[in-house]
Amino acid sequence: MISDILIAYSWWTILLVIALGLLYAGLLYIKNPLNKLTTTLTIVLFVFRFLAVFILGFLLLSPTIKTKKKQIEKPIIILAQDNSRSIVMANDSLYYTDTMTGNINKLITELSLNNDVESYLFGNSVQEGSIPNFKDNTSNYSDLFAHIKQNYNGLNVGAIIIAGDGIINNGIDPVYAANDISYPLFTIALGNTSQTRDAKIDDVRYNSIVYSGDIFPIEVTVSANKMKGEKTTLSLIENNKTIAKKTISFSNDNFRKTVKFNIEAKKEDKHRYKLILNPVSDEISSDNNVRNIFIDVLDSKQSILILAYAPHPDLGAIKQSLLMNKNYQVETKYISSFNGDITKYNLVILHQLPAKNNSAIKILKIITENKIPVLYVLGNQSNLAIFNRYFKGLNILSTVGSTVPAQFDYNNSFAFFSLNNELTAQLSTLPPLSVPLGNYKLSAGSDIFGWQVINGILTDFPLIMYFNEMGIKGGVISGEGLWLWRIQSYLQYGNSDALDAVLNKAAMFLIADTDKRHFKIQTKGEYDSYLDVIINAELYNQALEHDNSVDVALALTNEMGEKFNFVFSPFDDYYKLNLNKLPVGIYNYMATVKLGADSYIDKGEFIVQQLNNESKKLNANHRVLNQLAIEHGGKMYFPKEIDSLIIDINNLESMNSKIHYEDKFTGINSIIYILIGIVLLLSIEWFVRKYFGNY
Repeated sequence: MISDILIAYSWWTILLVIALGLLYAGLLYIKNPLNKLTTTLTIVLFVFRFLAVFILGFLLLSPTIKTKKKQIEKPIIILAQDNSRSIVMANDSLYYTDTMTGNINKLITELSLNNDVESYLFGNSVQEGSIPNFKDNTSNYSDLFAHIKQNYNGLNVGAIIIAGDGIINNGIDPVYAANDISYPLFTIALGNTSQTRDAKIDDVRYNSIVYSGDIFPIEVTVSANKMKGEKTTLSLIENNKTIAKKTISFSNDNFRKTVKFNIEAKKEDKHRYKLILNPVSDEISSDNNVRNIFIDVLDSKQSILILAYAPHPDLGAIKQSLLMNKNYQVETKYISSFNGDITKYNLVILHQLPAKNNSAIKILKIITENKIPVLYVLGNQSNLAIFNRYFKGLNILSTVGSTVPAQFDYNNSFAFFSLNNELTAQLSTLPPLSVPLGNYKLSAGSDIFGWQVINGILTDFPLIMYFNEMGIKGGVISGEGLWLWRIQSYLQYGNSDALDAVLNKAAMFLIADTDKRHFKIQTKGEYDSYLDVIINAELYNQALEHDNSVDVALALTNEMGEKFNFVFSPFDDYYKLNLNKLPVGIYNYMATVKLGADSYIDKGEFIVQQLNNESKKLNANHRVLNQLAIEHGGKMYFPKEIDSLIIDINNLESMNSKIHYEDKFTGINSIIYILIGIVLLLSIEWFVRKYFGNY
């Protein structure tokens, strides 16, 4: 539909174009004494010539036709299916690969008649697709909601349908993650909520770093369902040798017990321990019966410096907790009078530094250049702009300079070290810390230990987080008030175990691998089989400066004795090797490099195993699915109720098409029929004049 014609000049210029056409045609046919045509032919050819010249002149004005194009935007229905292993681990897998697939196809077909259905699978990641294979090893609902918010903002979304079992083992609480989703949300409840016959290792608690000569505990929580009267054995294995064993008798059908092994740290090295809970007959899954843990045994005491802007009750609380470990030497200093050598410390804790009145730039530069592990404790006096510049793991955007009280909520997906359930529960009851009010953005290599709970609302901002990337380790406690944690712990629980554990495990994690070797290989120790195995290497010259000018070779040996050779790729100040995905198994490596006259070797092992997050919990959580649906104007359905879901979706008020009119601009000089018309006018005129002898 043409709504307007536009030209690049004022409309009065058309009068000049008309005058030009009349003048040109008049000179040729009216005032031309050589014209021998009849009056009728003269008038006809005059008109032809006038039109041809007028059109050509008009085209020089760049005329454009504005048209309105009607567009109908159908409602979009987002269908997302949980592709994780837990869907089929506790249920009839044939049902989900056959019957359920047919139900989903029917749902898509029926809803596609009047709507656009866009299908996704989610688990390890969010990807397009409508046929799940149920092979993903994690269930992350928050990633799905982030994808929807990022890609469908402003579009005509009529409804969201999520088919899953409600088991979450990665990401934040889905109810919170979907808080600002404005579309009606419906859920299809999959999985089995009833207890299944299964014994498993629920949790393993240990210190990732211990010291030579120490007796250190490994606490293993074992649970079992529907196994009353049965018994099994829990074994602790090192180097294929059983070093400890416990017999466990299941006294009831909802059994849960914590078993402790006390192990002596004899040899300074990296040790891998394997825990095996012998399977019981008719278990639904044995994937959750095995755990591997990695422990570093160090040989010397570690020096820790608490460097503060000003006196504060937090300082005493931090020092008291750290001195619980007899292998730590802890000093407290103030920046205004500190003139010591900061490089002699294995860990530096900066309390409200950099500060508004003392940027501590010199100290921060030394820490950065020497890759000294650092733990920041932020507070009212912290200078966030300088903090953001020097800490690579977190950026806090705050313009108001004010603080807000925030309580602790443990991140169950935290990977750097573990904390038992009792202590994490205690932490959530402790007083809030005073944290900067702003927007928190994490970078790659960061992991959140605990979230901020502000005014009873769980946020995705870190209260405590850690960073580990390319040999640089750091951590942040986002607020001040740790002394209140210590006091409240004593009042409520008669001890300070929760704060002691938080600070001691933080110190152990940050201090690990702070050696000054000229050549070292960095692995995660344990890799998930669905992810690429990436290994980093660092090489230093005699001045302990980074050097990546020579080749670093790696020989990898699998459990069958097969050997594979690789060469690292050099980057800015390190080396990197991507081994891609490797089969499940134990791998030994030996890396070699020659720098000048010096040759270096580093060797060790790592394990690739199938992630068993999905096997840790096999009972479906339909409660969270129902809550998601109710809070977003929807409803939860079971697979047999697909027909009711289709009817309810089609009756939604939001399932209406939207009509848009789009302005389209077309240059008249690009319309082929206009050009053909000009050619025809000039051709007919030429032919008539030639035919009647008028040249």
